[in-house]
Amino acid sequence: MQGKTDLIHRDRPVSAIIPAYNEAEHISSLLDVLCKVRAISEIIVVDDASTDDTAQIVRTLGDMDARILLASLPANLGKGGAMASGAQASQNDLILFLDADLIHLETRHVLALIEPVQSGRSCMSLGLFKGGRLLTDWSHRLAPYLSGQRCLRWSAFRDTPELAAARWGAEVALSLYAWQNRLPVQIVPLVGVTHIMRPEKIQLASGLASLARMWLDIGKYLFRHFAFGNRPSLYEFLRSNS
Repeated sequence: MQGKTDLIHRDRPVSAIIPAYNEAEHISSLLDVLCKVRAISEIIVVDDASTDDTAQIVRTLGDMDARILLASLPANLGKGGAMASGAQASQNDLILFLDADLIHLETRHVLALIEPVQSGRSCMSLGLFKGGRLLTDWSHRLAPYLSGQRCLRWSAFRDTPELAAARWGAEVALSLYAWQNRLPVQIVPLVGVTHIMRPEKIQLASGLASLARMWLDIGKYLFRHFAFGNRPSLYEFLRSNS
């Protein structure tokens, strides 16, 4: 069964896009997992003007696996800018977005995210943490549309309004676009997976400020781009993703 799955995936290759800002501590373990997935023909790490050794680590790993590519942004564009830059540089229509700080990610999780889109059953898959740890499990249960783990057909999402400028609102931008355009989305449980939360990476005060900026970016995007008119209410959008 594993061999058959891999054969199907090789017929339609995938580009993995990893937005990264100061992820020197975590990027190697993620790339190690992705390099084991034959479905992935290129792994683009978009370094969003990091101030640590993220870029150098990616270059070194790229010397060992030609699929690993580094795209360095000259200035910090935020997550939306990094995601859009990576997707535009990719050679494939199938795009796998993953956060750089994932813990306990395995190849089976990656294949589970790819399969619904690869097979044509969905335009996007959405990976939700389950059984990793309580805080991150509940964050995805309360706001699943914010997950950074998703696979999609870029041709179906490249017109997402202002994705590059959305910064931390990028995930809600993609989820909102799928919902407004009635694009099929497949939920994929990522059992045992979690990630490093922002206050854990930096000092508590800075981490809380970063969280506040994230929610401000999300709120700004929803305010600018939620189509009222004949569309269902914002409440219904949030409920549809819970």
